[in-house]
Amino acid sequence: MRTKNLEGEVLGNILPRFKGLRVLKLEEADIDELPISIGKLKHLRYLDISGTMVERLPQSVGKLYNLQTLRIESFYLEKCPKELQNLINLRHIYFKKNAMDFPVGMGRLSNLRSLSYFIVGKEKGRGIEELGGLKHLKGKISIYHLEHVRDIEEAKKAKLAEKTNIRKLKFEWGEGRSSAINNDRDVLEGLAPHSELGILKICNFSSDQFPSWMTSGNLFSSLKILSIDNAKNLIEWTGAAIFPRLEELFLRNCNQLKSAPTHFPCLQKLTIDSMDSGMPIANISTQLTTLSHLTIKEMKELASLPEGMLKKNKKLSYLAIRSCPDLTCIAADVFGCCASLESLRIYGCPNLRTLPDGLHTLLSLKELIIRDCKSLECIPVTQGLASLCKFPIDNAKNLIEWTGAAIFPRLEELFLRNCNQLKSAPTHFPCLQKLTIDSMDSGMPIANISTQLTTLTHLTIKEMEELASLPEGMLKKNKNLSYLEIRSCPDLTCIAADVFGCCASLESLSISWCPNLRTLPDGLHTLLSLKELIIRNCDSLECIPVTQGHASLCKFPIFKCLELCILPEGLECCTSLRRLIIDECSKITSISITHGLPSLCELEISNCDELSSLPNGLQHCTSLEHLSITYCPNLEAIPSLDSLTQLRQLEIYNCDGLKGVPLTSAFTASLTRLKELEIGGFWKELDFFPAFQSDVSTST
Repeated sequence: MRTKNLEGEVLGNILPRFKGLRVLKLEEADIDELPISIGKLKHLRYLDISGTMVERLPQSVGKLYNLQTLRIESFYLEKCPKELQNLINLRHIYFKKNAMDFPVGMGRLSNLRSLSYFIVGKEKGRGIEELGGLKHLKGKISIYHLEHVRDIEEAKKAKLAEKTNIRKLKFEWGEGRSSAINNDRDVLEGLAPHSELGILKICNFSSDQFPSWMTSGNLFSSLKILSIDNAKNLIEWTGAAIFPRLEELFLRNCNQLKSAPTHFPCLQKLTIDSMDSGMPIANISTQLTTLSHLTIKEMKELASLPEGMLKKNKKLSYLAIRSCPDLTCIAADVFGCCASLESLRIYGCPNLRTLPDGLHTLLSLKELIIRDCKSLECIPVTQGLASLCKFPIDNAKNLIEWTGAAIFPRLEELFLRNCNQLKSAPTHFPCLQKLTIDSMDSGMPIANISTQLTTLTHLTIKEMEELASLPEGMLKKNKNLSYLEIRSCPDLTCIAADVFGCCASLESLSISWCPNLRTLPDGLHTLLSLKELIIRNCDSLECIPVTQGHASLCKFPIFKCLELCILPEGLECCTSLRRLIIDECSKITSISITHGLPSLCELEISNCDELSSLPNGLQHCTSLEHLSITYCPNLEAIPSLDSLTQLRQLEIYNCDGLKGVPLTSAFTASLTRLKELEIGGFWKELDFFPAFQSDVSTST
C-alpha cells in the first residue's frame, strides 16, 4: 500500500482493514502522526514514513514483531518509543542523525543488519555495549560521541573485531572537550576492528599517540581509504604499519604530527590539509611510487615544496596547492618528476613569487589554474605546453611578464582576470576558442592576444576600467566568433568600426554596464548570423544602428538606455524576432512597427516615461503569446488587439494616462488560449471594461 494524501484520522480507519498487509510506504505523505491502530498490522514487514511530518511514533509500533525494515528518515521525528526495542526481527533501520533522540536498547535488536550510525550516550540503554550483541551488522556504521566511553574495557564490549561484515567504519569524538581527561587512545584500542575493513575514518581524536593496532603491520590487509581528521594532539604515528592496499589517505588538522608511516605501495590519492608543519609531505610523499592525485592545502607554515618530494613517483596526474600563505617557492625538481601531470592548480598562495622553470617538461598537462597568487611576477613558460587546453590566471596582481616564444598548440580556453600589471603575453594560440579578459587596468592583452587569433568562438571583455575603445583589427584574422560579451567597461566610448566586420558568424552580442558608450558602429548590419542582441545599462547610448540584414535575430532586449530616443529603423527587417523587451528607456516617445513582426511571441514594454503611443502595426504581430505594457505614464492609447488571438498572457497596468483599453467583446471571445490577464492602474476616468466571461485568472 502506498499513499501520499491520507490524513491521520482516515489512515487510522483504513489500516485495520488490511490485517495481512506486509508493505506500507508512506514516504513524503502529508501526515503528522501515525495512528495507534498501526500496531494491529501483525504481518507488516516493511514500513517507510520518511519525509513525513510525524514527530513521534506511537507505542503500538513495538507490536510489529515481524517488521524487518523501518525507514524513519525525517527531520520532524523527535523521539522513538522505548517499545522499539521489542522489534526483535528488525534487520534494517534508517533514520537521520541529529534529527531525534537516539533510541534506547538497540542492543536487543539482535537480527539487525543495517545501522548507519550509533550515538553513544551516558544513559542506560545508550552505551557502547549496545553494539556488542549486534553480530550481524554489515556495510557501514559511524559511531559518535566516543567521549562517553569510560575506558578500554567498556570499549571492548562493542565487539567490533567480531563484526566481519562491516566494511566502512567511522569513529568520532565530540569537539571542544577538556584536554585534562583524555582516554581516547585507550578507547580506540578497545575498538579495534577486524582485518577486512575497507574504509576507516577517525575524527577529533585527542591523544598524542595512536593505539597499537594503528601501528602494527597485521590489521590493514584490505584497507583502501583512511581519513584522520582533527587529531590536534597527535605527535607520533610510528611503527611497522604497512598498508598494502591503501588507495586514499586524508590527513587534516593534525598540527603536532611529527612522524608518519611511509609504506603505502598502492596509494593513489593523498590529501594533506590544515597542518602547521610540512613534515607529512616530505615524510610520506618521498616514498610513493603510485600516487596519481596530491592535494596540499591550508598549510600555514609551509615555505617551500621540498626537493625530492615526488622523486620516486612517475604517475601523478593531479596536483593542487591551495591556501598556503607562507609558500614562496616550489623546488625546481618537483615538476621534473611529473611527466604524467594533467591538472595543476595553485590557489591562494599570496607570497608565491615565481614558478619553477620545469613547467615546460609537463608534456601531458591539460589544465593549469593559477588563482589568488597576488605576488606572482613571472610565469616561466619558454617552450610550448603541447597538451594544455585550459589556462585561467586569476588575481595575480603583480604578474608583469608572461613572455617567451611559447606556442600553446592545443589551448582552447584562456582566462585572464585582475592581472593589472601584465605588460606582455604570448600570441601563439592556434586552437584558442574561449578568451575572457576581466578586471584589467590596461587593454594591452586584448590587442596583444586577439589580433593573432583565428579559431576564437567566445570572447568576453569585462571590468576593464581604463578601456576607452575596442581597438581596430582586434579580430581581423578571426572568422569563427559566435559569442561576444562586453560588460562593465565604464570608460568605453566607442567600438572600432571594423570589429563587427570580422564577425560574420556572431550569434550572440551582449553589451552591458558601459555608461559612456554613445553609439554602436555601423557594421551591425553585417552580422547576418546574429540571433541574440542584448543592450543593458548603457546610459549614454543614443542610437542602435539596426537598418537591415538581421533576418536571424530572435531575441532583442534593451534595458536602461536612458538617452535612447528611438528604436532602430530596421526593426521590421528582423523577421525571425521572437522576443522584444524595452525597459527603462525613458526618452523613447514612439515605436515604429508599421507592418508587424510575424514571428514575435513576446513583447514587453516597461518604464518608458515618454512613450505616448504604441505602433499601429501591433495588430499584425499575430504570433504574440505574451504582451506586457506596464509603468508607461504618458501612454494614451493602445491600438486594436483583435487579431492577437494567440495571446496566453496579457498585462496592462500602471499606465496612468491611458484613456482606453481595446478589450472588445469580439476580441475577448477570441482569446481561447489566454491563461493570465492582469489590468489596472489607469487614468482615473477609465473605470470600467467590457463585460466578458472567461476561465482565465485575472487581477485588476
